[in-house]
Amino acid sequence: MDILVASSPASSSSSSSSSPGNTSTTSVSPVPTRTAPAKSAPLVVPISAATRAMIWDKTGEQYLTSADLPACLDLTSCHDLLDVSALGQVHTLNLSCCSQLADVSALGGVRELILLGCTRVTDVSALGAVRKLDLSYCIGVTDVSALGGVGTLILRGCTRVVDVSALGGVRELDLRGCSAVRDFSAVPHALR
Repeated sequence: MDILVASSPASSSSSSSSSPGNTSTTSVSPVPTRTAPAKSAPLVVPISAATRAMIWDKTGEQYLTSADLPACLDLTSCHDLLDVSALGQVHTLNLSCCSQLADVSALGGVRELILLGCTRVTDVSALGAVRKLDLSYCIGVTDVSALGGVGTLILRGCTRVVDVSALGGVRELDLRGCSAVRDFSAVPHALR
């Protein structure tokens, strides 16, 4: 879109061929407007054969990629579950008592995540954006400093967690059975 602007003699440059009293037209580009960046589409990840088999056993459904998965998925007690790399976009995910599960770094995009009794899980630093996170009896977890942005955090029975000072922003916090925690001053609202 071009905008026509009449130039006055005073605003004409000395190199312009306009004579006083004449007007010339100048093409001016409109000011670009900022638009919000486009949201990127979720990454489509193939589901491993072993994970597909466990999902089939639990749901009776066959899913090939992360894009095919339902919003809610319950894989409770899938004792041989190791690969959860394709499950990071599931809205609500229950992996309770998946006793061999250790790497949960791909699950940061899950909104509600239940890892109750996943005793081999140690690193939960990627889960800071999960809205509701249940780590009850995840006895391998020691560092929860990255979880201050979680809305509801259940650490019941996490006996190796010592420092909860970064969790002051957590709205609902359950620290019952966290026997190594001595200083609750940053989390006076916590259940203990």
